[in-house]
Amino acid sequence: MNIRTKNWLATGAALGAIGLIALGIGWSSLEVADASRQRRQTTEILQHYTELRLVSFDYLQNRSERARAQWYAVSGHIDALIAANHFLEPEHATIVAALRARRAAAPRIFAELTAARGQDFASAASRQRFEAQLVSRLLIDQQDSLADAFALTGLANRRIERAQARVVLVMIAGLGSLALILAALSWLIHRHMLVPIIRLQEVARDVAAGNLNRHLGLPGDDEIAALSRDFDTMTQSLRESFARLESNNRDLTALNQELEAFAYSVSHDLRAPLRSLEGFSLALLEDHADQLDDDGRDALARIRAAGQRMGGLIDDLLRLSRVTSVELDIASVDLSALAREVAAEIDRDGAAHAVQWVVEPGLRVMADRSLMRIALQNLMYNAWKFTHGVARPLVRVGMSLHEGRAAFHVADNGAGFDMAYAGRLFGAFQRLHGEQLFPGTGIGLAIVRRIIHRHGGEVWAQASPGAGATFSFQLEGVNP
Repeated sequence: MNIRTKNWLATGAALGAIGLIALGIGWSSLEVADASRQRRQTTEILQHYTELRLVSFDYLQNRSERARAQWYAVSGHIDALIAANHFLEPEHATIVAALRARRAAAPRIFAELTAARGQDFASAASRQRFEAQLVSRLLIDQQDSLADAFALTGLANRRIERAQARVVLVMIAGLGSLALILAALSWLIHRHMLVPIIRLQEVARDVAAGNLNRHLGLPGDDEIAALSRDFDTMTQSLRESFARLESNNRDLTALNQELEAFAYSVSHDLRAPLRSLEGFSLALLEDHADQLDDDGRDALARIRAAGQRMGGLIDDLLRLSRVTSVELDIASVDLSALAREVAAEIDRDGAAHAVQWVVEPGLRVMADRSLMRIALQNLMYNAWKFTHGVARPLVRVGMSLHEGRAAFHVADNGAGFDMAYAGRLFGAFQRLHGEQLFPGTGIGLAIVRRIIHRHGGEVWAQASPGAGATFSFQLEGVNP
């Protein structure tokens, strides 16, 4: 059963209990109202019987026509009240039946009493005895009727008390039922929802900590059980993915080791023949130059230049390999101071081409200092190199905002390049200018990109032909 169905059942049970409680309270309230109405009616009957007794005493004392008329009026009100009441309980019905019987006899007795004054009797004593008997019967009848009226009022009061007690019992029973329903719902929620969710949270915490062998395995057919099965499927997929990743990492580690060994072998095995080529070429030029014509000497010079260029390529390959394999030592780096150091080195080594360096102060970044120095060396050397031929060469190192984050840049006013070829910039041995104009191996920007990527950042360029270029980069941790 899914959670939605359980929710509907729980809601229906709670609403049903509330409805039953409302019906019980309503029925009990109607009982209280009916009992109160009955008490009002019995109280009114009692009041009229009391009034009838007073009117009877008034008539017996004064024998006035007014008192006689009042007696019949009050008697008629009592008859109407008794006739209007329908008492269904046996005790009430017995009392009302007795009242009706007396009410049937009372007018006849009162009529005989009023007519006795006009009748002939053998003596005055006979008249007095007859009237005394009628008065006694009338007063006894009224006394019994008053007692019955009081009894009806008492029964009505007890009925009210019973109805009120019933209301209290219904409310107590309803609240108890609601408490039981809420307790049952709380237990069901705790057992079928909270406990599985807590277990899911614990297992998810362990999985997040790296323990992928945890298995949830919650039983049932609701949404939480389905989530449990999906979670177990996910952890199984993660275990398989991490196993493949570990296998790939081992393969990659082995491949990197092989590449490092290959690079070392290349640098070691190729340098010896290169040194031989350069040495023998130099010996030919020094010892046998007079035996060679101009073309021969030029060919030997070209051989020596090609060997030196190949040696430079080997050195750049080794530097690229070291950038990939070196372990990062992340710390706060003062880029401004580092850029000024690099600018001083370039000025010292290339004094024939002087540029104006503008380094923005206060540039700091969280990075590996040695790798950042290599990146700045390549970027600033390129900027210095491509400003040859510019009347007033200028290289700026600074910071700006890119998409809300700090981005560092090295900008120059040199040769620039066509942005249509920007995708080739950061590849190894990729060149956008001829080597005769701007010498180099084309490996520097590849080294820069690898350094920036190892720091979790990005590098890009903006330029236009003849208007200079700006190389920008962002790192994962900037501005500590």
